[in-house]
Amino acid sequence: MLRDHFVSRRRGATPAEDLATEPRELAGVRYTAAAWDPPALERLVSELAETGAAALATVDDRALLDAWGQTVETFLDPGSEERRRLDPALASLCRLSEAGLGAALEAVLGGVRRGPAERLLAEAPPRAVGAAATPSPVVVFLASNLPALAVQPLLPALLRRRPVLLKSPSAEPLFAPAFAAALAGHEPRLGEAVAAITWRGGDAELEAPLLAGAGKILAYGNETGLADLERRCPGRLVAYGPRTSLAALGAEVPPRAVAPGLARDVALFDQRGCLSIQAVYTTGDAHELADALAEELRSLARRWPAGPATLGELAAVQQVRQEADLRGLYRPPLALDAGTVVVEPEPTFLASPGRRTVRIHPLPRLHNLPAILAPWIGRLQGAALAGTEALALRSALGSLGLSRLTAPGELQSPDISWHNGGRHPLEALG
Repeated sequence: MLRDHFVSRRRGATPAEDLATEPRELAGVRYTAAAWDPPALERLVSELAETGAAALATVDDRALLDAWGQTVETFLDPGSEERRRLDPALASLCRLSEAGLGAALEAVLGGVRRGPAERLLAEAPPRAVGAAATPSPVVVFLASNLPALAVQPLLPALLRRRPVLLKSPSAEPLFAPAFAAALAGHEPRLGEAVAAITWRGGDAELEAPLLAGAGKILAYGNETGLADLERRCPGRLVAYGPRTSLAALGAEVPPRAVAPGLARDVALFDQRGCLSIQAVYTTGDAHELADALAEELRSLARRWPAGPATLGELAAVQQVRQEADLRGLYRPPLALDAGTVVVEPEPTFLASPGRRTVRIHPLPRLHNLPAILAPWIGRLQGAALAGTEALALRSALGSLGLSRLTAPGELQSPDISWHNGGRHPLEALG
């Protein structure tokens, strides 16, 4: 059965014991196999297309929503067996603190609970009948920058009754198989329609039969990897490439009122998400805003400590700090692990080095912001907006490709109906 492709056969084993075995397992979750080769992947896609599609066709909407909602609630509960087994290893692989992982899972999973799932289902087109009722599988290449990313493409595919193969990144092979196994536990027919496996990506020979058997390929990743996939499956790839986000605040917005929300949108996922704020543009008092934001980041560092940093990340942040100091820019005192806030008088949007680093740009008027951001068209994802002048920019920012415009503090918590990259989640599946 397809469930064999993601359910561990060694329940209760310790992570150390699991790591010493083949197929390799961690936290009781099987995450790779010793013998994935082109014929094996071809057989797997064929099983999904036949057995998986047939099983999905028998699952009514209520059974699907029940199983989905129960699974999501299980993974939202930090005291559940699934979370207790998964969290320590997942936090390490995602380079988040356990508290930071908990906040991240709450943000991602909160948007796919039963309520949002029901609303998305209401937007789904009528289910096809006859020959058209046997849809081809969807193959999803996941990235490792966000934990639980698998739920965002998985739910729309299941609502469209499309069998799914989730390809987890080698850097984080745990969440997708754990979630899929729990989903199958609530509704075994879904276990026939979802496979969650891992292999080292980019092997054209290995992936050729997989891509040939897929109807649609969704992929999250860097520009190089996505371009390679597009070359190998032209016209069938839906690519979610690297993007970034910002905030814009009008002069009437009190800094201390908006700082908690801004800090949340900076700190979640340790600023590695496409909706993570990397810059703030304001017509208000930039120094007062910097102080308020630094205070909130300091507080969040106690609640959600930053995960471990690489030497390269630390060096990049230190460079931003040293350059600011050499130029005499205002920089509130913050411990390196709490974040970095710099008041940057130059308006040019610059990518943050991460680690909760944010530049605050004072502007005389916000109406110039779209022109400032124009060089980044196609690489911007969202904006947190507050104040009359900022809200008036919604149309102009949308024309630059920003797909999520919301209040500070809500930017990183979209629900499943969000049009990631401007695409409706159901329409992305064709």
